Amino acid sequence: MIDASELAALHERWRSLCDQPGRDDVALAIAEPFQRDVAEACEVLAAATEMPTRAAAIGRILRGVLVLQWMRERKPVRPGPYAIELRQRLAGDALPDEDEAVDEEEVAPGSIDPSDPYLPWRLEELAEVVPPSSRAAVVDRAIEAFAAIALAPIDPGNDPGPFAAMAHWMDLDQVRRAIAVSERMATADWGHQLSQARAYLYTQLAALGRVDEAERLLPAIADAVVRADAHGQIIGHRVAHGLAWSLPEGVVWSEDALYLRFIVGLTHVLTPPERAPPETLLRRCLERACAQGEADLRNASLQVLVDSWCGEGPMEAWALRVREYASGREQIEMLLLLAAQRQAEPEARSLVRLAIERLIGPEVLRHGPWFDELWAARAIVRPAEATDVFIRVMRHASTDPRAWVLSRLHASYEFVEFVRWIGGDEALAAGVRALDEAAALLA
Repeated sequence: MIDASELAALHERWRSLCDQPGRDDVALAIAEPFQRDVAEACEVLAAATEMPTRAAAIGRILRGVLVLQWMRERKPVRPGPYAIELRQRLAGDALPDEDEAVDEEEVAPGSIDPSDPYLPWRLEELAEVVPPSSRAAVVDRAIEAFAAIALAPIDPGNDPGPFAAMAHWMDLDQVRRAIAVSERMATADWGHQLSQARAYLYTQLAALGRVDEAERLLPAIADAVVRADAHGQIIGHRVAHGLAWSLPEGVVWSEDALYLRFIVGLTHVLTPPERAPPETLLRRCLERACAQGEADLRNASLQVLVDSWCGEGPMEAWALRVREYASGREQIEMLLLLAAQRQAEPEARSLVRLAIERLIGPEVLRHGPWFDELWAARAIVRPAEATDVFIRVMRHASTDPRAWVLSRLHASYEFVEFVRWIGGDEALAAGVRALDEAAALLA
């Protein structure tokens, strides 16, 4: 364990290194004690049963990993937003709301300039925030505004296409008027935006019960990928409306990349428990996903289905396919999600064991840290298993010069609960101290 006097000496060495960043010998002399301390703390954590001891070990591990990664640039450290946010989370401080409310004054009817070239998009924004009683009138104005520029394509940037943001608010008459505008747009150069606009409008037409009409319009979507997604959504609405359905023949079903987009659309509409897929549909989609030849597309297709539907249908149908046909990082994610969703079933425990067996090696750990997935399956994941994964991830982070732990922890939404799970409330305080000590040492 590194004591206070050794930390003071290491701080002086760090100041020397910042003055002479080319001194590899000084950098090594700072790194070695922390690498040793991380290794020792990992051993303590693996063996300890009392929470205070475990908490202290977690703090030492986190401090050491942060020091080792922060000192790579060999200049004084000033904690950035990820470090500040992590400290706030561990300390229990209130975080700013990421979903900031739309400033209604900015999009109030009186504040919209009718000469603004992006008037239709401003009206789409307004439709999101006005009271429901006023929305139809705003949507009507937006349709008229898009009609006015139908032959003069413009792009506000980072936009999925005309009508996209408000199609789901439209009634049947509005959808048909917007489709008529899109037909006029087809005589101008709207490019990919027109495919997106048509997809949103046709799927809303299907949502309103006009499924046959929407299917007849599908060929007008020029972009094959967008068309496949829209086709999936329309089939989803067909199922949701209780109509007879069949899966598409030809290119949408036979080409792997298009099949992936098709099931993305299909699962977007058929979302359990309100809209659960029929078992026949579920099985056929699973079979088609497993038949894909390219591993990345097979993984992606299976993951969409697992993420959306794994709570439905027989457990053995899911377990067999995830074991046999998934691979790599995606397989681990699917195993843990399936186990979390079906934790009351006997096979869930074997899925957890298989996932944890796969969590070895630098390539797999680099895609971690898996804390959210393990936390979600905590009813059947043993604390010792979760601790072992934490140790593996942190050991890897302390030795791999390409590993950046803060960005991983930032993306781990349940990290605080995970730490509390394996180390108790004391571990959260130890984590705060670890951040403060690492920042002070390298300041």
